[in-house]
Amino acid sequence: MATLVSVKDEIFWFHYQPGKRWCISIALVLLILMGVPCAAGASSHSTARILIVVSSDSPFYQPALQGFRDGLARREVANDIKLSFDVLTLKGSVKSDTTAIDRHIHENPDLICTIGSDSVLDLVSLHSKIPAVFCMILNPVSLGAANSTQKPGGEFTGTTLLVDPGKQLETLQIADPAAKRVGVLYTAGDPTSTAFLNVANTEASSLQITLVKRGITSDRDIDGALKSLAGKVDAMWIIADPMSTDSAALSATTQFTHDQNIPMLGLSPVTVEQGALVALSPNYKDLGDLTAEMAATILGGVSTPADMQVRGPRATVLTINIASAANLKLKLPQDLLHLADQVIQRP
Repeated sequence: MATLVSVKDEIFWFHYQPGKRWCISIALVLLILMGVPCAAGASSHSTARILIVVSSDSPFYQPALQGFRDGLARREVANDIKLSFDVLTLKGSVKSDTTAIDRHIHENPDLICTIGSDSVLDLVSLHSKIPAVFCMILNPVSLGAANSTQKPGGEFTGTTLLVDPGKQLETLQIADPAAKRVGVLYTAGDPTSTAFLNVANTEASSLQITLVKRGITSDRDIDGALKSLAGKVDAMWIIADPMSTDSAALSATTQFTHDQNIPMLGLSPVTVEQGALVALSPNYKDLGDLTAEMAATILGGVSTPADMQVRGPRATVLTINIASAANLKLKLPQDLLHLADQVIQRP
């Protein structure tokens, strides 16, 4: 049997005879000498296109976004992968957002990173087969992105926000022992927020704290929800929820706490910089870096999302705004100040 091989416009016939392995060896030597790469070493450098879908333009997501991009870029050389990034920020309309994601999916990125719950929900609804990592969510199972945290079993894996709600409320209580009624805005019907608040209710009870919850569905509900809380809460709590972290809701809640002269338990250092009294949060930039570490493993072909365990934050950050404490006439315990990773001195 004769096999035809074309190399640089030259034609060679290699005759194979059973038992004559030297015929194949000569063919391989000729191919190598003439500069034709073998399949196993066809390229020592590959390019990967990364689509990052961010749930909103809230500053809450920016540290994780930066941590993810920096983390993958740092691993670019080590994994011999050249990266390109497309960042899509959702606008809050399910129909237009899913259409935008679908358009990017048809450009065939090598990996998708979702930041925040909305981006996960939209991508799940599209049934994409592209490997994906999520970041800045609470419960991937309730969002339909994983069968379990131990073995996701599909196209998704990633990192979650696992700071215990009881620990957050306890931090507020240490800063302000008078905070017994804590108001919360959340997205009505959101399965992740509902599950989180169910756990928070139990842990709040053990601290003798009552959560006063208001479910909202759009920015139009914010003012009414806050007005209904006036005089009925001793503090407000920003949770990892689409409406709670919406820029309009954050601004309105911050103003509400100023008007009511009550503290706000923040979600991140950014919210403390904006006026919250205190926050016990993941290190969001490090969480983005951890997500990048997982993404690099997938891009390198070492693992697939289906069998890669979902991971929680490697580090937490305690942030305190002493200017806010002064405005509230609160004397913060020295032990709490000594534990702080970041102390902000401006209102």
